[in-house]
Amino acid sequence: MWIKILLVEDNPADADLLAELLELSAGVEWELVLVEFLHEAIGHLAKQPFDVVLLDLSLPDSSGLETLTRLREVAPDTAMVVMTGLDDEAIALESVRLGAQDYIVKGQITTQLLVKAIRYAIERSQTFQMLRESERRFRAIFDSSFQLTKLLTPEGIVLEVNQTALEFTGMKAQNVVGRPIWEQPIWQLSPLATEQLKEGVTQASRGEFFRIEIDLLGKSGQIITVDFSVKPVKNDTGQVLLLIAEARDISDRKRAEAEILKTLAREKELSELRAKFVTMVSHEFRTPLTTIQFSAGLLQDYSSNWSEDKKSTHFVRIQLAIKRMTELLEDILVIGKIEANTLKFKPVPLNLEKFCSQVVEDQQLNDGNQHAISFIFEGSNCEAQMDEKLLRQMLGNLLSNAIKYSPEGTPIYLHLTCRDSEAVFQIKDSGIGIPTADRERIWETFYRATNVGTISGTGLGLAIVKRAVEMHGGKLAITTQEGMGTTFTATLPLICNSSQQQD
Repeated sequence: MWIKILLVEDNPADADLLAELLELSAGVEWELVLVEFLHEAIGHLAKQPFDVVLLDLSLPDSSGLETLTRLREVAPDTAMVVMTGLDDEAIALESVRLGAQDYIVKGQITTQLLVKAIRYAIERSQTFQMLRESERRFRAIFDSSFQLTKLLTPEGIVLEVNQTALEFTGMKAQNVVGRPIWEQPIWQLSPLATEQLKEGVTQASRGEFFRIEIDLLGKSGQIITVDFSVKPVKNDTGQVLLLIAEARDISDRKRAEAEILKTLAREKELSELRAKFVTMVSHEFRTPLTTIQFSAGLLQDYSSNWSEDKKSTHFVRIQLAIKRMTELLEDILVIGKIEANTLKFKPVPLNLEKFCSQVVEDQQLNDGNQHAISFIFEGSNCEAQMDEKLLRQMLGNLLSNAIKYSPEGTPIYLHLTCRDSEAVFQIKDSGIGIPTADRERIWETFYRATNVGTISGTGLGLAIVKRAVEMHGGKLAITTQEGMGTTFTATLPLICNSSQQQD
């Protein structure tokens, strides 16, 4: 395998090191061209192709992200790997967002890491090129559609209209071209339709695809349902040049859909759940996996020089990450059983005081003592018959949420009261609270309150809590004030049996 590399580096020592590392790699032959100035790199790229560019952002004639931007203007399809110092990693990450395929940190480069970065950059660049070509082919097919089609300026002024659209509206081109699309009679069915069209044009002019099903007024006065979309057309710099507005008559399809509305609604719900599930899993697994990968890598490379305490710290991080993933998988399995109505209720004898103490201890360990979790017990008889697994998930999710959404150092309380054949569990925090508008929906699978910001979460916990309480034949209440905190109260019968399971 032969790879041609353009190395843009003004530090001779760094350049020599990279050359030596490449010489040590096996199975690949390299052709390395070294330049020290950006204008020299631009000249080489203009004359001949390279497989990859290794780019130092700080050069005598250019510095910072402008170096990458100017180079990509000359060679937008060439793979680029940015080289940065230890204190410039944020800039390196921004360079990836601006089009670099990867980055490597000086002082941490090994032969294996360097070769891996080069190969990854080349593969990623090739993939992007194929995607761009596929998009060009798709756009050509899309633009030649025989649907009702209009070409618009980004402001919504009609530039051209096809014959199909003219026949549908019964209008002549001279009465359409040069005027805003929303002034045409077909959009005068309702003020809402006009506003939706204006919003669609505004959204597309920002570079976003807009699509909606809407009722229009046909030339004979009949109401016709169309699948309407506005798509932006951009130049290579991302500037929106014009908009393509298309409409397809779906009146017959909508009439057929009305007959099977319940089935389609369920299919849509399942599709949305699948999409949310994929999004949630990919997001929530990323953090613990990154922790495991990072700590394992450090242990592999440096453990021989570390103290036992430092190695133990990273082992604990790995164990906590694995535990977090296990808990997440358990929540996912429970939600799957809830959705399939196959979750079993298996009550066993429990001492609730001891049980709650253990749950609090586990949560305190997971939290790393960033919050003081207090357990308060009242009553004389705390012997119960409950589903241990469901109860653990119920309390675990409520305490985990209290920890997650409360400022560090604030107290959290688990109050257990056993009286009159009932057990009352109260979990109280001083966290962000739940907005009034969200309180009806927080029990839905995947739903999260609108004030959570960047705090990670799955949207599964409260759905599991609700079902766990229902299966125990209990009641669930919530008291909350946004910015002040939340108290969840679960009241369960002390003695439960399988016949009490709620469907």
